[in-house]
Amino acid sequence: MANPAPPDSAQPPPENLSQKEKVVFSIGGGLQQFSNTAPQYLANPIFNLALGMNPVHIGIVLAIARLWDAVSDPLVGNWSDNARTRWGRRKPFMVTGAILTGASFAAMWWLPRDADQTFYFGYFLLTILLFFTGTTLFAVPWTALGIASAPTYQERTKLFAYVGVTHKVVGFTTGWLYPLCQLAVFQTVLDGARIVGCICGTLIIIACLIPALTLKEPPDAPTPVRQKPEPFLHAMKAVISNRVLRLFSLACLVTMTSLYTVSSLGLYINIYHVFGGDKVAAATMMGIWGTLFNVLAMVSIPPMIWLSNRLGKHRAIMLALGMVSVSAVLKWVLYTPAMPYLQLATALLHAPGLAAYLILVTSMTADIVDHDELLSGRRREALISAANTWITKMGVSLSFIMAGLVLNLTGFDATLGGNQAEDTVTKMRVFFCAVPALGTLAAILLLRRYPLTRSKVESIQEALRGRRLSA
Repeated sequence: MANPAPPDSAQPPPENLSQKEKVVFSIGGGLQQFSNTAPQYLANPIFNLALGMNPVHIGIVLAIARLWDAVSDPLVGNWSDNARTRWGRRKPFMVTGAILTGASFAAMWWLPRDADQTFYFGYFLLTILLFFTGTTLFAVPWTALGIASAPTYQERTKLFAYVGVTHKVVGFTTGWLYPLCQLAVFQTVLDGARIVGCICGTLIIIACLIPALTLKEPPDAPTPVRQKPEPFLHAMKAVISNRVLRLFSLACLVTMTSLYTVSSLGLYINIYHVFGGDKVAAATMMGIWGTLFNVLAMVSIPPMIWLSNRLGKHRAIMLALGMVSVSAVLKWVLYTPAMPYLQLATALLHAPGLAAYLILVTSMTADIVDHDELLSGRRREALISAANTWITKMGVSLSFIMAGLVLNLTGFDATLGGNQAEDTVTKMRVFFCAVPALGTLAAILLLRRYPLTRSKVESIQEALRGRRLSA
């Protein structure tokens, strides 16, 4: 590894982003939160509970969609890194992705009432593949734009803290999507899903076009030689060979897979354990929990960022995952029919822990971009951020299949209504608590070996400034 350049030969750090630029950039982060949660939140209630589709088939569709999402991320990342257009490397992708994502989500729930299961499977698969294609086209270049715009170790955390706030604001929406579909103004839940889907699709397009059309792309960072287009397979081989990225991505993979595998069980446990078969009460509780979760997450962002400044990013993210692990264990006690609202207490640990985790993941990915540039001499903002999400999304896609299998393993039978067997409900609760607790604990053990501390990253950035000056 190259030695840091002496201070008098290095360029001064680039100017930080203004608050307005951070706010405008953060608006695009709403799509990430929405795409990660909304299709999953509505898939089982609409396709399983309303239309009777087998939960394993729903899981297969979600898994295929996430698999495609994972595969397309690095392809779009490399394409964007190598693009040179009159509008920049990022904006053409972002505009196209914004329109495609909003239109496909609106279409996703515009289902006929009495079609057969094969039609529902095919229609859901087609629309959700279009949805995640649009999400990739927007989100990968958008993330790269943020990495390129935030120049320093801590400025990156501040920028993506703004994004974290947007995530939580959008979280208010996704937590209430199913209850909104059940409003009395709609004749059926399916009618509600159609209207709610159209409204959400329109808002997606508007929100994503704001940063795509208003932000300026920073100029390409100078390198010792002019960066030429890099073949995709060659670029992926170089990126995956980065040991730090592999370690970090594995920790992210374990975390997200463990959370997604059992996330849908929260609704089922509320219906069949906490509220004795009352779907409306359970859906309302899920909405309340989601609202409280996002309020607590928003409130906790400033102190968690302060903690990151004191401890460093890698220690702060380990602490955040520890909070998520403890909250998962507590769900065994706090999800109880004796006191239904007691489950809201789990958000006190889960919300700040997961909020800090999601902010720090992107900020730490930006540090890995610098590390990769020092090793390779190339700047790969989009590809590296996409490579990390590719690895984790591969696990998430598997988790959707596992989620359907877990539901079937518990013995769940949708035809029994509110009369599920006691053993079935107990198995649901065991999976709901144990899987995320053990998964996040494993991620903590992996992150103990993460080497990019604050001093290490600052040393790398100093060396890069010296290299760019000589270029």
